[in-house]
Amino acid sequence: MKKEILCYGDSNTWGCIPRWKDLGVPSERYDQDTRWTGRLSALLGDGYHIIEEGLGGRTSIYDFPGESWRNGLPYFQPCLLSHRPLDLVVIMLGTNDLHACLHPSAERLGDGIRTLVDVVRATPKCGRDNTPPPILVIAPAHIKEAQGRKEVYPKLGGEKGEALSRQFAAVYRQAAEDLGCHFLDAARYAQPSDADGLHWMPESHRLLADALAQAIPAIFAEGLQ
Repeated sequence: MKKEILCYGDSNTWGCIPRWKDLGVPSERYDQDTRWTGRLSALLGDGYHIIEEGLGGRTSIYDFPGESWRNGLPYFQPCLLSHRPLDLVVIMLGTNDLHACLHPSAERLGDGIRTLVDVVRATPKCGRDNTPPPILVIAPAHIKEAQGRKEVYPKLGGEKGEALSRQFAAVYRQAAEDLGCHFLDAARYAQPSDADGLHWMPESHRLLADALAQAIPAIFAEGLQ
């Protein structure tokens, strides 16, 4: 029986290719072999099934003005149930919470991830044997000022947003400890591109996938002890 792993995230989970300028057309996506979810699937092999649930612009729990579809909370429980039974839920969200129009703060930086973890725990039917699956919380990578698309940085709060992005690891690690989840810091492996200061180049996808290919089997081995 394959291990069913849901990866719930935003554009860097979807595999958005960075652009040096706004072309006025929809973003393009890395192929299956390049984006981290696809590479992870190949590395883990036939015993695992990676379910890609990335959406560009997705926040953790916040309504984005005029684009309510970006809120990751309303869709999360239906997503869990539509893909059941799940053996592991991987959540990497938070970067889009930094948008200046959402008025982010250090005090609220962990609210989204904690809420999403609570949803999994409150949905035991999404796991096997009516038991919630284990959860891997991934702190998003940092953002930075771009050399290309300079309009992205101020939208994400500029220097304040970048400073908050550098707090993800500590805040998410604490949330994972408090809630009994597994934890990984994406910033140890993935870096924002110079093109837009937000999305990743192929090397970052590769390094994150390689790290997860070590971490995920260890999670299942731990559960067997």
